[in-house]
Amino acid sequence: MRNRSLLSLAGGVVGVAGLGFGLAYACGAPPFDEERGEIRASAVCKTLGSSSGSADVLRRILPDKSSYSFDDQIMHRRIDDTDRTHDAFCFVNGDGKMLLVATVEMVGYDTAEEWVEDVVANASAPSDVTSFQAGDKAVASEKLAAIYVPCRGEGPREHLSVAVELRQRGGVTAAEVREGLITLAGNAARFAHQQAKCDAPSKVTG
Repeated sequence: MRNRSLLSLAGGVVGVAGLGFGLAYACGAPPFDEERGEIRASAVCKTLGSSSGSADVLRRILPDKSSYSFDDQIMHRRIDDTDRTHDAFCFVNGDGKMLLVATVEMVGYDTAEEWVEDVVANASAPSDVTSFQAGDKAVASEKLAAIYVPCRGEGPREHLSVAVELRQRGGVTAAEVREGLITLAGNAARFAHQQAKCDAPSKVTG
């Protein structure tokens, strides 16, 4: 009887252990976690400017995914001073889900405040954004960083609207995300200003 009881006890322990491992697996806890995919500087969209600096930021603010992919699309590159169009996009995906979107567009607004209303509308509540120093106007929150970058020095005062929107974030603080998005927006703005052959000072340092 004693042996039978010990076997029953052992079976119960094995069953509980098996249940624990099963729950751990279902929850993705170690040792079943998939390794985080690599974010290589060489794979980062050119639209995001400094590849190594942008890659470092993305590693910090994006959630853990087993793989990451980057889709860089330059729809129209401005070729000279008579050209009033420049459009580029960067889509960052993780495990097939959209994590971050960066957009660059040549725009013309009567005031920078009108630009803010439009660029913030779909990404963040107006009350959530605060200003930072860059371009003719720049705003950021924990979901978005955008810069209104001067482009044309003569004639119609077109600007580049540079916006980086985070769709999913990793386990970092809101302040860290905001700082990271500002860095990405600055990198993208400097690159776009050069690519669009802008002749007005960008007012974006770094």
